[in-house]
Amino acid sequence: MGHVVPLNDASSSVRWARRLLTLAPARPGPEARVLFVDDHLSMLLLLQDESLVRALAARWLKPLVGLTPRQSERLQMTLLAWLEGGGAPEAAKALKVHPQTVRYRLRQIEKLFGPGLRDPRIRFELEMALRGRRLMAQMDRIRRHASRVGRRTRAGAPPGVRPLGIAREARVNGL
Repeated sequence: MGHVVPLNDASSSVRWARRLLTLAPARPGPEARVLFVDDHLSMLLLLQDESLVRALAARWLKPLVGLTPRQSERLQMTLLAWLEGGGAPEAAKALKVHPQTVRYRLRQIEKLFGPGLRDPRIRFELEMALRGRRLMAQMDRIRRHASRVGRRTRAGAPPGVRPLGIAREARVNGL
């Protein structure tokens, strides 16, 4: 559902509602629910230009490049939980690990990123990069799932019946 706007901006509201439909996973049946653009503004903003999100992540997450994928993922999750929660105990609770584990990882993060972590602007940039990267990973999983479902739908469709597009399928499924 698009956000409330003056009549002359209705096309903008429809555009954002359609964009949300393409980004939101389909929830058929009893799990179906109405999605409101106003509840997903930051996601829409971050995913407005995926190449920009990749550039932001490449710039701000560069210190993690030399790590193994597993190490990088752990430190990214820890850093984001710390930025979102405000401290080690909150991050530990969100990650379901011991607070000392978070403190150890935060010391590793501080060695990699340096004293810039104390700068609110840098923390904001890091949080945007991490959230954008997380959203893009979720979108990739949704797209892979949709393509698998699409292949099954096309394979099982009776002759002459055209399968629904992703956006139309989302509407039919209650999004």
